[in-house]
Amino acid sequence: MSSFSIRPMVASDLTAVAEIYRQRSCVENSLHTPFMSEDEWRARLQQMGRDLQCLVAVRDDQVLGHACLITFGTEPRRRHAGSLGVVVHSDCRRQGVASSLLRELIDTCDNWLGISRIELEVFASNEGAIALYRNLGFCEEGRMKGFAYRNGQLEDAILMARYEGVE
Repeated sequence: MSSFSIRPMVASDLTAVAEIYRQRSCVENSLHTPFMSEDEWRARLQQMGRDLQCLVAVRDDQVLGHACLITFGTEPRRRHAGSLGVVVHSDCRRQGVASSLLRELIDTCDNWLGISRIELEVFASNEGAIALYRNLGFCEEGRMKGFAYRNGQLEDAILMARYEGVE
């Protein structure tokens, strides 16, 4: 396994990121639909604008994973909070890609953006992701019953959050 680097997402990464999100295992564990086009991705990213921080993990010019932090800068009482998501190419899992991407976003929150609360939702059956989030300091805050369709059935999601300085 060769090493990889983490860097900001650029426009030329959009094709690779969209391809990762079209992988069945990625669709199953996100709220995205199976066939989002690059144009839809571009529009979504533009809509979020300055409230979005996106990173990619790259090895030999290949995008291995993608993570985004959405901040709530336009909400005066929620400026201290953000929400994140991460996805890794199915061939590149269990190589530290997701944890590296998330650690960089957490560092950005803690040291550069003044974000003390980071939130996420994860499907209740995604045990690997839940374990990763716990390892990074996230704790369970609740459960949303029948949160979203996944493989033709409604599935619960777990709400998790990390607070700066709280283990």
